[in-house]
Amino acid sequence: MKQIQTGRFLAAISFVALGIFLLLINIGIISMEMTEAIVFLYPILLVLLGGKYLVEALLPSVRRKKWFTGILLLTLGLLLVLDRFSILSFSLWSFWKLWPLIFVLFGVKLLSKFRKNQGFSLVRSNSYKKPNWKVESVNDWSFVCDYDFDFSTTLIPEEETIIKLSGFVGDINIILPDDLPFKVEGSGHVVSAKIDKHNQDYVGRGHSLSYQTDDFDDSLQRLVFYLDFSVLDLRVDRI
Repeated sequence: MKQIQTGRFLAAISFVALGIFLLLINIGIISMEMTEAIVFLYPILLVLLGGKYLVEALLPSVRRKKWFTGILLLTLGLLLVLDRFSILSFSLWSFWKLWPLIFVLFGVKLLSKFRKNQGFSLVRSNSYKKPNWKVESVNDWSFVCDYDFDFSTTLIPEEETIIKLSGFVGDINIILPDDLPFKVEGSGHVVSAKIDKHNQDYVGRGHSLSYQTDDFDDSLQRLVFYLDFSVLDLRVDRI
């Protein structure tokens, strides 16, 4: 079975609903001016768009999870829909009242970590240095984390292994064999990174961390690191 593309599916449903609604207006079943129709309909589109982001956030194949955008649009749309049906009073200018959703987002993000190959902890310290430790893909979130990886002490599988780490503060040290292809992609507001003698330091939003070896694309045996922290201190050495 082919995987349904949720974005296109919800967009199609939106157009069908919009077309039917406008058709009912044109043939006189629903008496409403066009501007009133638009004001009435756009909250429904917000609900569908928010639902799209939340569904995509549940899919393992989606790397960039838009939890906050989905929750915000869905909540805003639902409140406006309830207003249109006179169940409660809420306007678009009441948007600022939704700031407690930040706490909801944090709770949802914590709950989303209890999946296969995922873990959660406020403070985590892990060391992978023992001889012949098992190398496998990891997807982990911690508020504060300290990771030490030594891939020179073990056998690495003949495949792409993905290490995804995220949180608020990350202190990550990685030792790699000199002939092992790898890639690092990350983001953060405050980043201090030294990757194979290359320094990448910055402070502020809108920056990304990116590095890969020249032989990465042509290799089957390779490591990929995805790092997403507000504050990140990273060191990668090859021996």
